[in-house]
Parts: sequence; structure tokens; C-alpha cells
Amino acid sequence: MADRHTGAERHAEFAALLRAAHAGEHKGVYLFTGEPFETRPAAQALIELLVPEARRAFNLEMYDGRVTAVSDVIDSLRTPGFFPGVKVVWVRESTVFVSGEKRPELTAALFRAWSEGRERDAADKLLTLIALAGWADGQFRETRWAGMAKTRLREVFGVELDADQLAQLQAVHAACLARDLRVETYRDDGSTLADFLDAGVPTDAVLLFTASAVDARKRICKRIREVGAVVDFSAERLRSGALSRDAVDELVRRVAGQAGKRLEPQAHELILRRAGTDAAVLAMELEKLCLYVGEQPAITADAVRAVFRDLAESWIFDFTSALAGCQLAQAFPLLRGLLAQGEPHLRLLAMVARELRLLLVARECLDDALAGKWRSELNFSAFQARVLPQVDAATREAFGNVHPFVLFRRFQDAAAVRGSALRRALIRLSDIDLQLKSSRSDPAVLLEGFVLEWCRTGGSAGQAARLA
Repeated sequence: MADRHTGAERHAEFAALLRAAHAGEHKGVYLFTGEPFETRPAAQALIELLVPEARRAFNLEMYDGRVTAVSDVIDSLRTPGFFPGVKVVWVRESTVFVSGEKRPELTAALFRAWSEGRERDAADKLLTLIALAGWADGQFRETRWAGMAKTRLREVFGVELDADQLAQLQAVHAACLARDLRVETYRDDGSTLADFLDAGVPTDAVLLFTASAVDARKRICKRIREVGAVVDFSAERLRSGALSRDAVDELVRRVAGQAGKRLEPQAHELILRRAGTDAAVLAMELEKLCLYVGEQPAITADAVRAVFRDLAESWIFDFTSALAGCQLAQAFPLLRGLLAQGEPHLRLLAMVARELRLLLVARECLDDALAGKWRSELNFSAFQARVLPQVDAATREAFGNVHPFVLFRRFQDAAAVRGSALRRALIRLSDIDLQLKSSRSDPAVLLEGFVLEWCRTGGSAGQAARLA
């Protein structure tokens, strides 16, 4: 929110708040923001200190902030608890802290959660976006996303959605309906809450907020910091959305330290490469890794390769580079390792198809806008200075806001494969997709068969590539 603290500083700040609460010097209002896997246990730790277990049935009330008006929360705070002592009102994911500018960030988190199999997290984020858009519950339930105008979609999600994202969105919507999750019209109750805080929270009451998305510039956020306590558990991220090295290091030290483990340098670097964007999933993978090594005090690189999922999807760069060069010895073990780790077959297929489509975009750019300008001996510095400025806008847009080195690598790979071979490969992948969805064919056999056939017939520019 204000100054970003390190993980150690955040936990020290939180520990000081717990000590004060234990001594009877609790605040009237708390806001824990950031990663839910951090804010949830933090809230529970505070509640355990303030409300003894025997009194929680009557002196603890919990609300979903997406569907509960601030006026209802205030009424609850003003109503004394059934038992003597402190009454806690815990409000989760209140939209009062979120502004419309957070929509793109929430949308990206929604699709990330869905792709990683976290159905409930994705559903929660969709409800938050719908609440921000001011929709009524009935409107949400009757919506058909595929038929909605692009301008209307942008009003809700802050970005334009492609066909794949619309299909995923429909699936998340269905998950919301199956769980009977509801949403009410968004109300910016920040002023109402600020007025209540200005008057003072009752001495025997505590208002506790946990929220994954917060706009620190809002007046209500600043007011809570002035009269209460705010702890930001957000993990530091790079501009790409990936967890920063410091954030990964801090989480690795904490999880491994709690398990009494130490990581060998190669294992640590491998985890940094595979860390991805979601701190909660990273923590679960680290815990799984600690369990895997059992009584061994040290975690090796081999252990990481054996059980730690590649959350950053860095494998796709190695895999597509191996495919571009028809390097069966590199591509086949990568695919089998991913299948052994339980990666969903359709997700693997979609990612391979996407990367081959991007290779085709790069190949067509080499044959058109960059014809005669690409050389195999070209280094990255020369690419940035002489070639990158000549890449057309459509190609840049297709790759999105990626680092120039990613583009350089893709052009290197594309230079080694013919466009006709890539087109045939994409047709074959489309056939495999149909087989997976309409028959009982073994997914692993189909995917491995594709890699074998591609590498056997030769997809490189130096061979007559042809996929049957």
C-alpha cells in the first residue's frame, strides 16, 4: 500500500500487532491485503487472540464483502456481542477498496487462477469484477459472454478478451452458477465507512478486512492506516507479473526453514526459474518438495526436477526450441516429464499450439518485413539495434508486451523452420484436439506421436518437412 516492505519486515510488523492485541491494546480496524494464503491465516491468528474459541459462535461474524453493504457491517459492529469481551466482524474481499483501474489486474489473475485449476479463486475474482461493474445478480446469471459487444466486455474487464478467454470465462461463469455464488450491485461505500471510523469504532468491537486487491490511493485506505493498522502481504512482482527474485527467495527461506530444509544452489536457481506468478501455488509446491525429500536435510536439483511443477512455464521455450530444431532427444523428455507431473493434456496441447502459432507469426515476418535482414550469426545487441525497429506492429501486437530478448529467441527458432511445416503442424494439433475431445484416445500417445512425427519427418528449413 504505502512503502513496500520486505517479507521479513511485514511479518515483524504483523507480529508486533499480535503482541499488542495479546496485551489488550488492539486496534479498532485492521486491513490485511495481498495474497489470500497469507491474509487468511493472519486474520485467523488475530481472531484467536481476540475471541476465545468458546465465544466465537456468538462474538465472531463473517461477511462476504462483495455482496454485503457497509451499512450492514456497521450495524453488526454496533450490536454488542452475546458474550462479554471483544466482538470481531471479519469482512472478506470487500469491493470498497477496489477501483476500476484494478480491473485489468483482476482479469489477469482470474484467467491465471482458472488455468492453474483454482476454480474457486477464479470464480471469486469474476464476482468481484461483476460487482465493480455494477451488475445485478440476475443480469450476471443470464449473461452470454460470447455474444457480448467488445466495448461492453472492456467496461467489465478493463481489457479486450480473445476467443480462448471468452471460452474460459464461460466456464468460470458456469462454475459460479454451479456453486450458487451470487453478486449484488456495486456500491462505493467508502464514504460511509470513513464517516463511521471518524466517529470511532466501539471499544468492545474490532473490524477486520482482508482483501486481495486494494487501491492504496483511495481515501478509505488512507483513513484505515491513520486510525487502525494495515499490513500488506502482497508479493513483489516484476512488470510481467512474475514474482520477483526477492519475493521467491523470501518464500523459499520461510517454507524450507519451517521444514528444517536447506536448498542446494542449483536447486534454488531451478526454483527461481520455475516460480511463476502465484505465491500461493509456489508455497504449495515448496511444501510438496519438502515432503518429497523426507528426512534428507538438503533439497537437490534432481528433487526439484522430480516433483516441482514449472509454474513459470519456462519449459515451453526449451520445448519449442527443440521442436524448431527437430531435436527429439531434447523435446521428448520435456514432454514426458510434464505428462508425468500431471499437466492437463488439453492445456499442454493449447500451449504448444499457441507457441507454434507465434513461431509462424515470426516466420512470416522473417519472410516479409525482415526479408534479407536476418542473419543466423546475429547477436541480441545487433537484433535490438538494427532488426527490432523494423518488426511490424502486427507482429509486436501478436507477441504482446514481452521483453525484446523473448522476441529475439522466437526469431532464432523461427529461422530454423519453414512456414509450411508450421502450418501443417498446427493442422495436426487441431486434429489431435478433436480426437481428445471426441474419443477415448490416449492423450499421451497422441502428444508423443506428434513430437515423434515432427522430429522424424523434419520441420527444419533444411529438410522437406511434412506431417501426415
